[in-house]
Amino acid sequence: MTTLISFLIVLGILVFIHELGHFIIAKLSGVGVLKFSLGFGPKLIGIKRGETEYLISALPLGGYVKMVGESTDEEVKPEENEKSFANKPISKRAAIVVAGPIMNLVLAFALLPLIYFIGIQIPAYLDKEPIVGYVVKGENADKAGLKKGDVILFIDGKSIKNWERLNTVIISNPNKSLKLVVKRDGEIKEVQLTPEASSQTGGGVSGFFPPMSPTVGGLIKGLPAEEAGLRVGDIILAVDGQRIDHWIELQQAIQKDMGQGSGVKGQVNEITFSVKRGDETFEVRIKPRWNESIKGYAIGVAPLQETITRRYGPVGAVIEGIKKMGELTIMTFVIIKKLFVGEISIKTLGGPLMIAQVAGQAAESGLTPLLSLMAFLSLQLGILNLLPIPVLDGGFLLFFGIEALRGKPLSEKVMTIAQNIGIGLLVLLMVFVTYNDVMRLDIIEYIRKIVGGRG
Repeated sequence: MTTLISFLIVLGILVFIHELGHFIIAKLSGVGVLKFSLGFGPKLIGIKRGETEYLISALPLGGYVKMVGESTDEEVKPEENEKSFANKPISKRAAIVVAGPIMNLVLAFALLPLIYFIGIQIPAYLDKEPIVGYVVKGENADKAGLKKGDVILFIDGKSIKNWERLNTVIISNPNKSLKLVVKRDGEIKEVQLTPEASSQTGGGVSGFFPPMSPTVGGLIKGLPAEEAGLRVGDIILAVDGQRIDHWIELQQAIQKDMGQGSGVKGQVNEITFSVKRGDETFEVRIKPRWNESIKGYAIGVAPLQETITRRYGPVGAVIEGIKKMGELTIMTFVIIKKLFVGEISIKTLGGPLMIAQVAGQAAESGLTPLLSLMAFLSLQLGILNLLPIPVLDGGFLLFFGIEALRGKPLSEKVMTIAQNIGIGLLVLLMVFVTYNDVMRLDIIEYIRKIVGGRG
């Protein structure tokens, strides 16, 4: 139930805040507001103050505002003409419309400093010296000549103090040649590396990783590793006699010759794992099982992920929050651009099921992950709603702009056609992203987790 409740809370707050923006500016602009509802559907309880009825409705999926003269085909009583939305100047109508997305942006701006003030959990390796722990054979880092154990000192003349700075530079420079100065066995060397643009995020990836012990950090109940008796904290020393020093090597050893990513099931044999538990060393045989979500074989283990909590004072939290707001805004526009030009596949988009899953995971991880998700989604909701697409707030702003240039509004017929096209596009998009979610998730297991109360 954690997943479902978290999803409803996050979505409800985001949509409610959005509608609250419309409500406040409508009231300040002299527009009559008939209803302001928390939730949709049948009314549960309500109270009327002046002309406005404040409601709590049955479906807790956001809210809505009903204004006088909001619909073009709505009949407005003569005494209400002055309070009609349609009769207000373009500037006031635009202000009412834009207030919703602005409130989402304000919410993100308010949450981000709070998150940094409370404290954020980050992977412990990000604060550590940028030592290369593993290089994937055949990928760009390997072709450039990077080696395990290299310490990255500078990139394009700029000092690299830790893995956090290193990741930022790599991600920010897809398809750009970078000059790395590294220390290898006491000698200083130069390496020319070009991060490859990721088809999913558009950011740079290079095929090297920080040191990561092959230590079991988690087990998935009902999968082969847990059934075979592996425990959290076990260290995998070897797989079928092949020495394992890094978690990536463990993954590759399990997937070797088993069709990872091919989507094809085949015959698999048991794998012999050499395991260290405390002072004891022993062997265990495990047969990987097909996992539909990754289209490959898995044994059901997760790596040990050490984290640290980073906190900031009031001033530092605000500064970090503003910086993060800028980074996320730029990233959102970059992703939108790459989607439109085809550099990123729309298959990477997630829908309601994916948001619900992430919300559940964030809620189980703690307050700051949940607030971080809410800030990120609120920022995206604000930006996307400003796109000039009919039905979205940005579409209405486009209509108002055309009206200002023409000196008169578009005909009701043209606006209706545009709105229907917009609705059709959004419905198609929703169907597509939901299909993406279903294909990505083990949907039967996912539903069972929701109704079964395991989050």
